[in-house]
Amino acid sequence: MSSARKGFTFAETLVAAGLFLLLLGFFVPIMRICWQAWQRSGSLQTVQRETLALSFRLRRDFATSRPESLVVQRNSGNVLISFLSFEAVQGSETMWNEKGEILWRKWTQYFFESAKHSVRRREVALATPANEPTEPVPAWDGVKGSLVAGHVGQFQVSSNSGEVKLKVTIMTQEDTATRTTQISVLPSVYALDTVGY
Repeated sequence: MSSARKGFTFAETLVAAGLFLLLLGFFVPIMRICWQAWQRSGSLQTVQRETLALSFRLRRDFATSRPESLVVQRNSGNVLISFLSFEAVQGSETMWNEKGEILWRKWTQYFFESAKHSVRRREVALATPANEPTEPVPAWDGVKGSLVAGHVGQFQVSSNSGEVKLKVTIMTQEDTATRTTQISVLPSVYALDTVGY
């Protein structure tokens, strides 16, 4: 007569546990590698998106600007760039006067705050649109503005007087536990040729 087995022997349990630990020993490093690759790809996507968003927005705004109005202010690592634009702040209004000259309608400003690694943007409407505005550049003191990009490690601006070109170096970065992901771009931003319109 054979007796029915009700469980595993101690030796069988040890062999099964050993095989399980061996498989787990192979599985954990593979999962760790996959997790790190996923984090790196997420960081890369974040910095690419923010770099491109900032570069695109700045190019679009500066293309509608008056290049001679560009003012770059630096203070303790912070950078404020301001320029006049002919786009209306809200809605679409006529941007020409009766002589066919462009009416400048607003100041567009970008503020890089080095302590927060962010670039914010705002528009300040001129009291009266004018062909030759006399209003001074608005101060940024305590203004929030809309966030254009975070994770910005470097924001350098250079422009030669008399040029309709603005060079901006943007470096965005995101730190994870294992590495820092960085992307640097040096876009040359051109204003529209507004002479002769």
